Amino acid sequence: MWRRLAGLLLAFAAATVALWLLSARLSAGQAGRPLRFPSDLEELRELAEALRDYERQHRGAALALFCAAYLYKQSFAIPGSSLLNVLAGALFGPWTGLVLCSALTSVGATFCYLLSGAFGKQFVVYYFPDKVALLQRKVLHHIISSACRQEPFCHRSPLWMPFSPGTRCSNCLQWLWQH
Repeated sequence: MWRRLAGLLLAFAAATVALWLLSARLSAGQAGRPLRFPSDLEELRELAEALRDYERQHRGAALALFCAAYLYKQSFAIPGSSLLNVLAGALFGPWTGLVLCSALTSVGATFCYLLSGAFGKQFVVYYFPDKVALLQRKVLHHIISSACRQEPFCHRSPLWMPFSPGTRCSNCLQWLWQH
């Protein structure tokens, strides 16, 4: 079980180093200005202004960095992707930003699901067996009752799974079925 934790930490460290290397390359082009994730709208405005000129001159590099940062946040379920959605609109335009963020959200949620299944499932089942059993019973009951009423499963899941919508069903359901 500890190997899986080490694997998750290694994946996180590798992703962090890769993102840092990409941002260091971009920072060198911006006269050494350090790049970091924005935490509020003011920091988002400053970052957007700093990146606009660079994006016009080096569209590919700016796009690669944005995609890497977005996938990093989505894959490891780090809060703050909504500010990156706004940044995408500011840098790439509203329609391109919408398509880009939609695609990156899907890919990032898939990565998060795969990481969760590969590294998190055993910990959750081992340390929270009662909670997993309770969720399994609730899911089974809801699926049986939904089959009669033809309702989608995730329709009511916000009532008992306190996660963001992107990770609510995808990360938890795999633990419930393969116990």
